[in-house]
Amino acid sequence: MTTPASNPSSEPGETPAYHVSLDRVTALGRSAVVVLAARRVPASPSFMKPDHELSDPEELLREIAEFSPQEQDYIRSEMPIQEIVFRTILTRGNQPIALSELHDDLVTRWSTPLRPITVTREGLARVLDQDTYYGFASAGSPDPEN
Repeated sequence: MTTPASNPSSEPGETPAYHVSLDRVTALGRSAVVVLAARRVPASPSFMKPDHELSDPEELLREIAEFSPQEQDYIRSEMPIQEIVFRTILTRGNQPIALSELHDDLVTRWSTPLRPITVTREGLARVLDQDTYYGFASAGSPDPEN
């Protein structure tokens, strides 16, 4: 059974920052290589390699950050919210991104009249903290084994 990441206590007024924890992906019973390989774009050097020939998730993170921002449809408004956040984090090199910035990006850039995104910051934090697929983690959150 998979369990959500624990939400570390934050100081009042402090906004958490999220990244993708490769250790958490593994703890959730997924292969980080497979999860990341599915998000490569045709311009990625490893795009034509089968997943079983890939072994370094960090290299895939670098490729995604370098080549996916140029792809016009890499992120689409009709994607699930978690997928949009996941791809946003990947395109920025898996550096922690403040919850407020992720939220603002979701509601201003990806919300459309046909697919409005009306989640609150607190609601988005709950979605990310209770993730059991993508491996979202707050910067400074404990290792998944702890």
